[in-house]
Order: sequence, then structure tokens, then C-alpha cells
Amino acid sequence: MRAWAALSASLRGVAWYRPAGNIEWAAGTGRAQLTARVRRLAAWEYPARLIDAAEAAEIEPSLRLPGPACAFAWFPDEGYLLTEPLIRQLARRAAQHGATLLTGEAGRVVGLDAPGGVVRAVRTAVGHVIPADAVVCCAGRQVPEVAALAGAVCPVPLVQWAVPGATAPGLVVQVGPVIPPGPTRVVHTPEVYLRPHSRGLVHLEAPDAAVDLHTPPTELRRWSEELLRRARLAVRGLHDACVVGYRVCVRPMPADGRSIVGWLPGVGGLYVAVTHSGVTLGAHLARLMTAELVGGTAIAEIAPYRPDRFNAAGRAPERN
Repeated sequence: MRAWAALSASLRGVAWYRPAGNIEWAAGTGRAQLTARVRRLAAWEYPARLIDAAEAAEIEPSLRLPGPACAFAWFPDEGYLLTEPLIRQLARRAAQHGATLLTGEAGRVVGLDAPGGVVRAVRTAVGHVIPADAVVCCAGRQVPEVAALAGAVCPVPLVQWAVPGATAPGLVVQVGPVIPPGPTRVVHTPEVYLRPHSRGLVHLEAPDAAVDLHTPPTELRRWSEELLRRARLAVRGLHDACVVGYRVCVRPMPADGRSIVGWLPGVGGLYVAVTHSGVTLGAHLARLMTAELVGGTAIAEIAPYRPDRFNAAGRAPERN
């Protein structure tokens, strides 16, 4: 989060950087879990504290507060990013520094030339052959597929995402319009997670929305309406809102739950980075990767996340 704040200040990214804080509440057995997590984070000097319902309502006036048997927590340094304008700004800045951006079919990688076991060029779907001193693969769920193009023998194991019942896919719903005073911060409730979005919309997710890439459209629509119903119970400003869009997004989730970052064993010149925390970690991880790639020296902070921790079977080695 500090890295995002620094990047925003350097780029004047007020359009996409929203450090508005995060309110969370929990009920039932979740109360003890939330309390324990806040105390653990506070012990690490992470800005987190328990609050009462009155303070929660003061911080976020749009809240429709639940009954008294709930615990509330406030994370003042958290927030959210609007990824579309962020990516546009970063892409423009990359181009200003001499980068060539290839998108669509022009940028779809179909081959990695690796003579002598070292990647020397990237081939795209339209026939471009791009020489390279090194290739950095940040292709999300497609990282294993792209790495295999170079004949890599070390796997990049991810949680299954294509089969029915897979847990990696998640439903993302956008609703609106939001009538003031609508939510201005990230809000986590036991049944729905929400954050403001651009164009007067709200972005919704839910921990129990069991969907995958095979879920029929009628069921996706039902879940989308259910998330809107839950959001209306959690915050004000959504009484005239409707579902304006929904999508099943595949989260690139490493098999052991930890980021996979570093040079891929078995083939030279190929550096991979895949994580379920891509937006949260993006700015900081990019700094570490850049220092490692440009400086040529291994960064100790990345050491626990190297691809070589996986054995030939694609599983993390046993811990002693």
C-alpha cells in the first residue's frame, strides 16, 4: 500500500488511487476471528482497530448497521484502485519511455524461441518475432501455458480453474446507479464485499457465490441479483440500482497459496510472476522484480516465492 501511495504521488494518479479505508463487520463465530485478526495486525504495527457501531456509522454514513451482536473493524490505510485508468496511465508512461505495446492478436504469444535452452525471442500470433535478452511472463492463469512454450521442465502449478466446481473462478458484479449518500469506502460484511467503482457504480463480490466457467447464464444472473439484494441490506444508496454487468473472473491462484516469482529453472532467460494478490502487491512487487532484473542480484525478499520450490510433480516440497 505504501508503494501504491508513492507511485500515485509520482504519477499524480488521483483518478485511480483511492485510499479511503476499509470497514469490516462480522457476526457469530466470525466475531472472534475478526477480533483476533485485528489484534494480530495491530501487534505488527499494521493500522487496524476494533470500533463500535456508532463509530462505524460516523466513518461510513451509508452503512445500514446490523444488530448489536456484531464486531466492527476499521483499517484506515486500506483502499482500492480503479484498475482501468491505472493501466491506461501506466501504458502511456511505458510508451513515453520507449516501450512498444502490442495488444490483441498482435500481442498474443504463440512461441518462445529457446536455442540451447535459453529464451532469445518471442513469437506472436501475427508473425512478429521479438528478440529478447530476457522474457518476463506475467500472464496470470496462462503463465504455465506460456512457460511451456519454452520447454520449461519446472512447473508453475496453479489451482485448477477450467473444470466444473473449480474454486479459482469468482463472480464480479457491477451495480448502479448509486444515489448519495452511497458507499465511499471498501466494506466487507459476512455476506457481501463491496467497493465504489467508476461511473457511479459499485463493485460486488460474495464469499459464497459458487460459480465457475461452466455456470449457466441464468444461474449467474440469479447470483448477481442476490448480491445486489445483499448490498442493499448493507448500505444505502442502492434502492434504484440494478445489475449493469457481471463476469466470472479466473483468479490465478498458486497451488500452495504463495506468489510464484523469479527465474524459471530448466530454461534460461524466462522470469515468471503469478499471484492471487496481483493488484495489492503490484507496485511493490514490480519494484522488487525490476531491481532483480536490472541489477542482476537476487533480492532476498523474493526468496520464499521462487519457482524452484516446486518439485517435478508440481507440488511444494515438504517442510521440515
